[in-house]
Amino acid sequence: MLLINRFIKLIENHAETLSAKWVDAVRKSPLTAGYAKLSKAELHDIVYGRFRKLGEWVEKKDGLDRQIAEHFLQVGAERAETGIKVSEMAYSLMLERDLIWRYILEEGIITEGIDLNRAIEFSHRLNHFYEKAVYFALVGHENHGVPAPRTQEEGFFESTFEGFRHWLMVE
Repeated sequence: MLLINRFIKLIENHAETLSAKWVDAVRKSPLTAGYAKLSKAELHDIVYGRFRKLGEWVEKKDGLDRQIAEHFLQVGAERAETGIKVSEMAYSLMLERDLIWRYILEEGIITEGIDLNRAIEFSHRLNHFYEKAVYFALVGHENHGVPAPRTQEEGFFESTFEGFRHWLMVE
């Protein structure tokens, strides 16, 4: 478990560097062209907070899945509001996840066989987190701008969250 904590600290402590790399990647990729209309500062703010909170979010604590779902529903709505395509938004989240994983591998923390097991466990947690993020961001995006946004309907969040709950709680 100590190694997983080192991975998390590495990401959180290097959030600024990772954010700059993500901004550069998202502005250069033809698959995220819509992000080019946002300033570098706006792009930085989009991702910096997630890197700083990653440790909290990849842990398996009660209540965090709800917080993650609410956050990414809002992310999806915000991206729709700025005219970013749903495919661009989804790909930007994939870029974010891949950037984190590559950064960990490049840092050379994984030196022994047991480290590899911990790295695989962390990779599983990271993937699980980003799968939740993508799903809820997609829901937020597709419901933005609907005459009466479904995301604001009484019980919409609860029914979406509870319907997804069986998958959220996978160990």
